[in-house]
Formats: sequence, C-alpha cells, structure tokens
Amino acid sequence: MYIVRPIAEREKQKKICAALSVPYIANALSYYAANLAPDRETVTEIIGICQFTVGDIGQILTLSCPPAFTEDEAMIVLCRAVMYFMRRAGIKRAVMFPDAGPVEILSKTGFVLRDDLYHMDLEAFYKAPCKYNAE
Repeated sequence: MYIVRPIAEREKQKKICAALSVPYIANALSYYAANLAPDRETVTEIIGICQFTVGDIGQILTLSCPPAFTEDEAMIVLCRAVMYFMRRAGIKRAVMFPDAGPVEILSKTGFVLRDDLYHMDLEAFYKAPCKYNAE
C-alpha cells in the first residue's frame, strides 16, 4: 500500500529530492508518494516526488521516482493528485516538461506531447476523466 501527500515543509522536500537524486526546486510546491508498512502508517520507502508551480497555467517540473522503480500506478496517482490540486486552485491548463521524469511514466499520465511539452486541459479531463482524449 502507498500514500500520496503534499509536502508542507521545505526541508522535507529537500530530503526527498536528495534521496531520489532529483534537483530541489525552491519555488515549487510538491507532493510525494511513499510505500507503507502493514500498519498502514509507517513509511517504509519514498517512491516518488512531483514538484510543480501554479499560475495562469500549472507546470509540472518533476515527476520522479527511483531509477529501479517499475510500479507506475503510484506515479500516476501522484500526478493526478497534483492535477486535482491545480484544478481546485482554478487552473484550467497544465504542462509538463519532457525531462520531468521517465518517459515510460510521463506517457501514461494523460498528458499529450505536443510542441516539446506535455499538455493537459484540466477542464476537459475532469469533465469526463474516463473518456478524456486530448488528441
């Protein structure tokens, strides 16, 4: 079992970035994903971080996991948590940079690669997430 949570403290964000060998972005908001022990409370392993900014559009700067990590479900849920945060903040569009993380993960998030950026229409996605197709 895993959790996805926002990171409120900059020091925690720095530590998670260092543990995952991801550059820390000081002005970015962030969420993390972690595996839990059978007690469903104790974090056993940090498995991902998403750093992002919000403004007229949302920008996902990193969606990173350990190099040997192969479970994409947690990373997709991590990305969706950030997308939902953006939507609730009134943001209608989001972009993700191609170097934000492994292409195998980025390509499964629902974002569409166009003009060297991954794009997401958050309004259209949340209108019908099971039917969303931006192409």
